[in-house]
Amino acid sequence: MASGKALNHELSKLFNEMWDADVHRFRPGKDYTIEVQGKAGPAQQGDSAVQDNAVRHLFHNVNEERLRSIKTFATFISLLDNYETSTGVAEVVTPEEIVENNSFLDAILATEVMRLAHDYLLKRNLAKPNLADFKHQLYDIWFQLYARKEGDRPDSCGFEHVFVGETRHGKEILGLHNWVQFYLQEKRNQIDYKGYVVRKNKSRVRTSLGGLCK
Repeated sequence: MASGKALNHELSKLFNEMWDADVHRFRPGKDYTIEVQGKAGPAQQGDSAVQDNAVRHLFHNVNEERLRSIKTFATFISLLDNYETSTGVAEVVTPEEIVENNSFLDAILATEVMRLAHDYLLKRNLAKPNLADFKHQLYDIWFQLYARKEGDRPDSCGFEHVFVGETRHGKEILGLHNWVQFYLQEKRNQIDYKGYVVRKNKSRVRTSLGGLCK
């Protein structure tokens, strides 16, 4: 078994390879522009009032024509309205949504990025060689519903938390680690960008609901 340091190096190398292989990656200044503006005021997790040091949106411009013409992005965007974002509210998955989930997985599995990910997992005996089996594994990881509280009905899944985002008590954002969803929600005035936050050499942005998004 690799040591923690060796594993970190191994993963860093893989992530750089995946980054370089992403031919659909959006490039700053060409495909999008942002305005980070001021540093957000201090706040504790769950605070409903945060000093706003950004009078404009974070995203100044995004090439939506390119965004919606790329299959991986287009199939991803189709999933964003499939969820009830409030925690504690049971999710209902329709047959149409299952088709959309599978279309998204088919799109990303056709990319070099996911080939690299699959190859790495195979070397570590964490995935099966058959692509259909790997797709099933990804489906379970991302789309299998679970309950946030014991005894509750299933109200969340990995995909919803990471890519869509969830709200707790209408005041706090959970997850939402995805720039496409952030951009689309900001465009609809569903998210109010308050400014950036610097923590341990990492910059993040703060929203009106107190959530942090990488």
